[in-house]
Amino acid sequence: MTRLGPFFVYSFTAVFAIGLLLSWGITQQRSHKQALPHWLDAALATLIGGWLGARLTFVLLNWDYFAERPSELVQLWQGGLTAYGGLAGGLLGLGLWCWWRKRPFLPYATLFSPALLLLIITGWAACWIEGCAYGVETTLGLFSANLPDHFGVFTVRYQTQLLGVSLNLLLLLLVYLPTRKLTNLPLFPLTLISANLIHFALTFLRGDAAPVLLGWRLDSWLALLFALGGVVLLQYGRRYKHFPEIR
Repeated sequence: MTRLGPFFVYSFTAVFAIGLLLSWGITQQRSHKQALPHWLDAALATLIGGWLGARLTFVLLNWDYFAERPSELVQLWQGGLTAYGGLAGGLLGLGLWCWWRKRPFLPYATLFSPALLLLIITGWAACWIEGCAYGVETTLGLFSANLPDHFGVFTVRYQTQLLGVSLNLLLLLLVYLPTRKLTNLPLFPLTLISANLIHFALTFLRGDAAPVLLGWRLDSWLALLFALGGVVLLQYGRRYKHFPEIR
C-alpha cells in the first residue's frame, strides 16, 4: 500500500486495475476481427456480473466479520473479492445478456477469452505483491524461495504466485498467438479447461487457509467443476457449430 496525496493506493487493487485496462484493450482490438454486434454491452454485463459475484461470495464466506462491520461492505477499494465468485458471476452476467438480447453465448465468450486469461495472470501477480495465495513451506529448490505469507512471515515456500503467472502467460501465448492461422478454434472452452487445470494443480502447493471439502480445498473442487464445464461447452460447440471463425 502507498499513499498519493489524500488517497491510499492498495497494491492488489492497483495491479488488478492494470489487468482490467489491458483486458479491455485486447478485447477492443479483437472485436474488430470478430465484428460481434453490441459487444461493448456484453462486456459491461460480464464485468458487472463478475464484480458482483466476486464481492458477494467474499462477503458470504466472511459473514461473521462483515456482520460486525456493515460499513465495510461497500469499501471495495480495500479488496475482498473471490476468483471463482468473479468467474461464476461474469459467466452468469454474460449468459443473461445473451439470453435477453437473443445472442449466441460462445462467440461472445470467445471474444472475452484473452481478457479472462489476462485477469487471471494479473490476479496471480497481485497476490505475489500482496503476499496472498502463498505456497506451503518446503525446502530450497527450483520452484521455491524465501517468501512471506499474508501476515509477513518469511520462510522457504513454493512460488505458487509466480507459477500461476508463468503457466497462464504461457497458455495465453500458446493459444492466442497462432489464431491467425487457425479457424473455428474452440478458444473459450480451451481457456476454461486449461486455466482451471492449472489452478487445480497449484492448489496442492498453496499454504493459505481455505475451506476444505472431503479433504481437498474448496477451490480445488471448483477448478475441476469449471474445467468440466469447459468440456461440456466444447462438446456443445462442436455439435451445434457455435465456434466463430477467427480471421
